[in-house]
Amino acid sequence: MTTTARTLTQAELIAEATDLFGTDPIKWAFRCPSCDDIATGEDFRQALTDKPRKNREGGDVIASDLVGRECIGRTLGALDKRITYSGRGCDWAAYGLFGGPWTITLPDGRSMHAFPLAPRPGAV
Repeated sequence: MTTTARTLTQAELIAEATDLFGTDPIKWAFRCPSCDDIATGEDFRQALTDKPRKNREGGDVIASDLVGRECIGRTLGALDKRITYSGRGCDWAAYGLFGGPWTITLPDGRSMHAFPLAPRPGAV
């Protein structure tokens, strides 16, 4: 699936996600532009329960830290060089060598890269 680069504000992203998936952000789904896996915050919550991660400060990584910014494969083991990974997803990150494909402008003027929202559930 081809992904078009977009720039939108955080408010525009929230409005689109709410229209597609409802008001609960844990149910919002994003599509990895590399492997096309679609993951929600619920998927990341479960993956982090199974394979907890720590942030730079030593605190627990939570689903909202990752959803829309990393492919779920990164949490499930795609970065583990000790194994041949064949699970769900890949090692892609929106903030990696190739940023995006979406750029989200935050209220303070900074920007961040993100994966595109997944299609509406049931859409072809």
